[in-house]
Amino acid sequence: MKVFNGLKKLLMPLYCIHKIKWHFYKRKFGMIGKKCSMGRGFCLSGCSNIKFGDNVLCGDNVKLETWEFYNGSSTGYHPELIIGNNVSITEGVFVSCLNKIFIDDGTLIGTGTFITDNFHGHNSAAELDIPPSQRELWSKGSVIIGKNVWIGRNVSIMPNVNIGDGAIIGANAVVTHDIPAKSVAVGIPARVVKSIS
Repeated sequence: MKVFNGLKKLLMPLYCIHKIKWHFYKRKFGMIGKKCSMGRGFCLSGCSNIKFGDNVLCGDNVKLETWEFYNGSSTGYHPELIIGNNVSITEGVFVSCLNKIFIDDGTLIGTGTFITDNFHGHNSAAELDIPPSQRELWSKGSVIIGKNVWIGRNVSIMPNVNIGDGAIIGANAVVTHDIPAKSVAVGIPARVVKSIS
C-alpha cells in the first residue's frame, strides 16, 4: 500500500501537467464537443482546422496535424480535419491533413494507424534532387471514413479514399482505393474479401 501511495504521489504532477496541456490545446480547436479526451504524449498542430464531435476518445501518443503552412510558406489549402461523435482513436494514431479528412460517427481506429490526404511532392523526376521534407505538399483528394467503421491495427489509409459505413479494415492493410460499405478489406493494397449482409 505504501508503494502504491508513493507512486501515486510521483505521477500526480505528470497527470496535472497533461490535464493543463489538454485544456490549453482544446481551446484552440475549430470546434470541440462534450466529453472529449486526449491521452498522454499527444501532438497537435493546426488546431483551428480540427473539429471534434461529442465523446471523441484519443489514446496516448496520438498525433493530429493540419497543414495550412509548411516550411514557412502557405500550402494554398484550407485543411479540414473533422471527427464525428463517439469516435475512438487508440494509441499511436497519426493523422496528417492538407485538404479534408472526415471520420464519421462511431468509428474505431486501431493502434498505430496512419491516415493522410497528402504527399511530399508529385513523384516527378524534377523533384528527385530535392529532399522529400522540402518538397511541396499536395493532395490528390480527401479521405472520407463512414459511420461505424472498424480500422484494425497499423492500417495506412492513403489520399483520395472513401470507406463506406460499417466497413472493416484488417490489421496492417494499406488502403489505396475506395472500400464499399459493409465489407471486409485486407492486404497491401487492401482488397475486399467479404461482404457483410
